[in-house]
Amino acid sequence: MEFVKYIQVSYADHKYYNYEDASSISMCILGRFLFSDVSRPSSFISWALDIESDHACANLTDLYKENDYILMSDLYSEEEVPTELKMTLQQFVQILTDWEEKVLKLKPHEVIIKYENDEFVIETKD
Repeated sequence: MEFVKYIQVSYADHKYYNYEDASSISMCILGRFLFSDVSRPSSFISWALDIESDHACANLTDLYKENDYILMSDLYSEEEVPTELKMTLQQFVQILTDWEEKVLKLKPHEVIIKYENDEFVIETKD
């Protein structure tokens, strides 16, 4: 099982999520994309479904479409060959939808994103 984990912390009356742990670089890329780059999931869903656009760039993440897949990499990778996370278009849309419903709206204390049996799952704890 692959995973990335974040914990909510408070500082000066602001709440944000602090990186806790990840099982791999690719899961870290996914976690950083969701926590740092996605404030409006609908904009990334629209990009993913737009057949004319094959590239998007966020604060920390580079995104490409290749056939029915989304390729995600660290925009500032220091690796000679940057690690890529590859997921289906359907998985990408689903994780963004789950992110909005389970994290952005509910603001749980702990967030764990798991990848197992070819499925991404967001688990939360208050």
